[in-house]
Amino acid sequence: MCRKEVMSTMTGRTLKIETLNQYNKLIGQKTLHPLISVVDPSGTQQFKRLPVSGNFYALFFKQVECGDFRYGRRSHDFQSGTLVFKAPGTLVDIDALPGHPGILFHPDLLNNTLLAYKKAEYTFFSYRENESLHLSEQEKQTVLECMGNIRKELERDIDKFSLRLTTIYLELLLDYCLRFYERQFITRTNLNTNTLELLDQFLEEYFQSGQELKTESRSIKYIHEKMPQSPAYLNDLTRIESGKTLREYICFKRIDIAKYLLLKSGKTLSGIASDLGFCDTPSFFYLFRKLAGCTPDEYRRKR
Repeated sequence: MCRKEVMSTMTGRTLKIETLNQYNKLIGQKTLHPLISVVDPSGTQQFKRLPVSGNFYALFFKQVECGDFRYGRRSHDFQSGTLVFKAPGTLVDIDALPGHPGILFHPDLLNNTLLAYKKAEYTFFSYRENESLHLSEQEKQTVLECMGNIRKELERDIDKFSLRLTTIYLELLLDYCLRFYERQFITRTNLNTNTLELLDQFLEEYFQSGQELKTESRSIKYIHEKMPQSPAYLNDLTRIESGKTLREYICFKRIDIAKYLLLKSGKTLSGIASDLGFCDTPSFFYLFRKLAGCTPDEYRRKR
């Protein structure tokens, strides 16, 4: 597809890209492999401020000299580089790679290789841009080295080991991103504590509200509507700070509120079960025993 043909796929202000080969032609770069591309901004013809979307994952650096708030940068975050992640179908700014390489790869690299077993771990591709990864200089050099290794492998002649080795280098890069994100969560402990306090507040309001059918799925939907974080980021933050996924955290909070009502209210067990949105009293008993180690009536009698 020539440059003119690529431009004809533009819808409004967004350019639709079907393949990595089309993207490479658009920016004037040779396609070395149909499933993965290392974008080198120093030798490409980039269209300024033109967003594209396509069936590929993207991982690239952003310069965040102004508009730091957009990327959620905090005063205690590292300042050497901001790494942004995009899932297939989301918008990617074509001019978002100033000075450093970026990686674009097709979903088949995650679905049809050994990376399929780890795909669920790479939740950061579902984060929002203000949940980007802020790197130290050492972390930044590690990322650049991994990208460089992928590039070197792609520049070799393709043989039966090419895809395997490229996938290994990509896995190493993504695992480093997991490590660096975990570090960022830890260095933001105070901020994360405030987030959990806000989460607790919304859960208490929800479970003690007059809404009926407070099911697990509805409570999760309610929280996602209230909290500013993306679902993937909030789940990971909750897991790292509390040791529980968001779903598990909500279940424990539900039982904590039940404990409070058992001791502070004169309501019947069936009344408490109804207030907390359980479909029936046996379901309430089952979850309470599972998480508290005793039945609701045993808990009330003991205290």
